[in-house]
Amino acid sequence: MAVDIYNFPELVSSIFFLIFSVFFIFIIGKSIKLTANEIILIFSWHSIFALFFMLNDLGRGHDASGWYNNAKISNSAIYGNSFMYTFSFILKSLKINYIAQNLLYNVLGTVVIFIFYSKVKELCKYQANKNFFILASIFIFLPGLSFWSSGITKDSISIFGFAILYYSINNKFSLYLFLLGVLAILFSRPFLAFFFVVGLYLYLLFEIVFEKKQKFFKKLIRVIFLIILAVPLLLLTNVGFSYMAVADGLASPEVNFNVFSIIEIILDFVKSSQNYYINTNTGIPADTFILFRYLYFLFMPITTQYNGILFTYFVLENIFLIFLFLIMIKNINFYTKGINKLTKIYYISIFILFLTLPLIFSNYGIALRYKWLIIPYFLLAFLDFRNKVK
Repeated sequence: MAVDIYNFPELVSSIFFLIFSVFFIFIIGKSIKLTANEIILIFSWHSIFALFFMLNDLGRGHDASGWYNNAKISNSAIYGNSFMYTFSFILKSLKINYIAQNLLYNVLGTVVIFIFYSKVKELCKYQANKNFFILASIFIFLPGLSFWSSGITKDSISIFGFAILYYSINNKFSLYLFLLGVLAILFSRPFLAFFFVVGLYLYLLFEIVFEKKQKFFKKLIRVIFLIILAVPLLLLTNVGFSYMAVADGLASPEVNFNVFSIIEIILDFVKSSQNYYINTNTGIPADTFILFRYLYFLFMPITTQYNGILFTYFVLENIFLIFLFLIMIKNINFYTKGINKLTKIYYISIFILFLTLPLIFSNYGIALRYKWLIIPYFLLAFLDFRNKVK
């Protein structure tokens, strides 16, 4: 069912929220030390692709109009699809209609670009990174990033959640922003929170194993904490099962704590997922060599055939990403001084997520969205792990 945007309430709602958006983005932009020109440029740039996303959705190109038209209070778990219906219903109850809701998500995506650009500016002030500022800025302004962080989608919320979480821990820790990032991830795609707990687990494990000067009592406390941390890992695994519809998880009376059963479910899901898209135009063959799966995830589609302007753009974008990765690999460094523990845990979590997603999803159409949860942090980590001398 199409969305009716040609009515007076829609006009009033959109005008009101556009005015609110302008004031809000200036407050946020100034708070992270962006100039007025940078704020206007980023907001205008992202809004172009948010408009394109909305027009594409009105042409039945996305699920956004479905979340809006079928908005209701969900009686099931409040995450994933249920959250999208409920959140859209609450906004509609507040007279925030379709265009205004898209403007709200546009603000979320603009804040994401604010954060990435401000971090690139900060990290490229150092001598080791000055030559990478233009290349990194081009990456931040790639249309793919702005497009997939727009519209009434779980992608916008999860990309926003990742960016806010990163910003909350990268310099001075902010509890409120940290909680906002965590909630955004839990509401949109809760299974993604699992990887941050794994990142924390691995970081503490590395400290126990490799820090020789660490006192025995301190090591014992960390070992106990690792044992306790297994509980949220198992809980988030069950939430992930529920979200991915491969097990009852939290929807059932009992949560599955059987490790062997969990491993079996995961392996069955990966196998079924690898075969699910096998007969589609964007499916990756089930017998694809594991290394190629990661290349598919990062850089597909790449082809010399013309399949329309939009498809051709994604090909060109992926060619640029290949060029960017080659530059980063050639100049990679691991100077960890000046990087706090939480940021290191974040980078480890992103790397674990990257190692996992290409095995779970065998469709590079899905990768076009999910890789924006990963690639920006590869770039920021590349800049962050270089010598911070001005």
